[in-house]
Amino acid sequence: MDNLTISAVIIAIILIIIVFMLMKQKASANKKIVTMTQQFTLVMHNEKAVAYCKSIHDKYPGLCAGIDFTLKEDGDNVAIEEWNSEHPRPD
Repeated sequence: MDNLTISAVIIAIILIIIVFMLMKQKASANKKIVTMTQQFTLVMHNEKAVAYCKSIHDKYPGLCAGIDFTLKEDGDNVAIEEWNSEHPRPD
């Protein structure tokens, strides 16, 4: 193979990798949007979730429900399902 063919193959491989990475990033962004929408819906329809979010935001004002933490309904109560922050998880 000559240098032009090798260069074309390398460029094609790089382009395939870039396209794959962009697709993966878009899927991750879509997942975050879905999670944030679910959290927003939970908070809109559950007063205990609102109170829980307020208590978290009083302690850590920079955190965002759906990104830094997710809540779940646990019967009549609300609990933290996932904690993605470097801050200590509240009780």
